[in-house]
Amino acid sequence: MNLLVFDMDGVLVDVSASYREATRQAAYIFLKDCKGGSLLPNPLFSLEELAAVKQSGGLNNDWDMTHRVISLLLVMAENTGADREQWDVGPLADYLHSAARPLSAIMESGRLSKAADQYYAGDVGSGNIIKQIFQEIYLGEELFTQTYGFAPQYCTQDGLILKEKLFTSRPLLQKLAAGSTLAIATGRPRSEALYPLKKHGLDMFSAIVALDDCEAEEKRILEKTGCRVSLGKPSPFMLDRIATLYPDAEKMYYFGDVGDDMKAAKNSNHPFTAVGIVYSAPDRDAAAKSLLECGADILIHSPDELADIIGGTHV
Repeated sequence: MNLLVFDMDGVLVDVSASYREATRQAAYIFLKDCKGGSLLPNPLFSLEELAAVKQSGGLNNDWDMTHRVISLLLVMAENTGADREQWDVGPLADYLHSAARPLSAIMESGRLSKAADQYYAGDVGSGNIIKQIFQEIYLGEELFTQTYGFAPQYCTQDGLILKEKLFTSRPLLQKLAAGSTLAIATGRPRSEALYPLKKHGLDMFSAIVALDDCEAEEKRILEKTGCRVSLGKPSPFMLDRIATLYPDAEKMYYFGDVGDDMKAAKNSNHPFTAVGIVYSAPDRDAAAKSLLECGADILIHSPDELADIIGGTHV
C-alpha cells in the first residue's frame, strides 16, 4: 500500500480567501495607524504578489509570511527606527499607488526592514502584535476568544476561516484512501488543521503532523542540547515522523504547493516522491517553474489529477 502525505493549504484547502487574505488585511491594519496610513491602498497588494513571496521560501507559516510582507513594505517607509505610531508610511503609499509589482520589486532589491521585528516577538497576548492581528482576522471573535482566552483587540469581523473551501472532493479522497494510506503534514496549528477536516467530514487521514509537533520537538532539542533548530519545512521532520509510522509503505508521496514542500520531500530520510501542486497558484506558470526548480518530480495541474496516482498515469 502506498503512503500519500498532503500539505493542507493550497493542496487540500483553498485558502485564498482565508490565510492569504488574512495576511493582506493584517498588514494593512498593522500599518494604517502610522503617519500617512490613511493614504495606503486597501488591499496593499495583489494575491499574485503574495504568492511570489510565499514561493520565495523560508516561511514556516502564514504568520511568518505576514511579518515578511510587512518587513518588505517598510523598506519604502521613513522614520522606521521609532515606535510604530511614529513611522511615516506616506512614501510607502505613494510607492504602492505607482508601482505595478511593488512586493516583487522590493524582493528583487534584496532589502528587508527590521523595524517590525519588535512586534513579532513572543506570542499572542505577550507582545506579538503581528501574529495577534492575523489570528483575530483569521479566527474571528468567537474562535479567537476560545483559543486565547481573551477578546480580540484589533478586529471583530467574522473569521476568514469560515470562507475556506476544499479543492478536492470527499469522494475523491475516499477513493484515494481505499487504496493508500493518507496523512497530513502541515504548518498549521493542530486546532486549525482539525477545523476544516471536521467541517467537511474528512475522516480518512490516518496521521496528522502539525506545527505543534514541530514546536514540541524543537523545545525538546533545545532543553537537551541547548541548540535552537527549526523543524518547519524545508526540514523533513514532519515527513520523517509520518514515514516511520508506515515502514511497510511501497511508495511514498508528498503533495505540496511551494518549493519548501518539495525540498522537505527531497531532504527526507525516506524515499518520498515530491508532487508539486500547481492548481492553487494565481500564476501557474511561475509556480510550476519554482516547484520544478525545488525538486518536484511530478506536477499536478488539477485536483482531478490526484486520482491518477491510483491509475498510475503519473507514477
